[in-house]
Amino acid sequence: MQGDETRKGEKRESAVELFALLGIAQRMGRRLAYETHGDAYDAIRDLNELLHQACEKADLIQQNLTKFS
Repeated sequence: MQGDETRKGEKRESAVELFALLGIAQRMGRRLAYETHGDAYDAIRDLNELLHQACEKADLIQQNLTKFS
């Protein structure tokens, strides 16, 4: 059915876009960490770890959506 294929394509596109956005956020977090010292550094480091984990999960999702297409 064409409707199912359209939905699958939209899911794949959303996964690709999410992965790209998380990558941008991760680069921004790294830049912020390089520029930040003092009290905020630990919070930024924690945020960057969470962004890294989110990127890994988004990549897994993207791979799974592509694999079963």
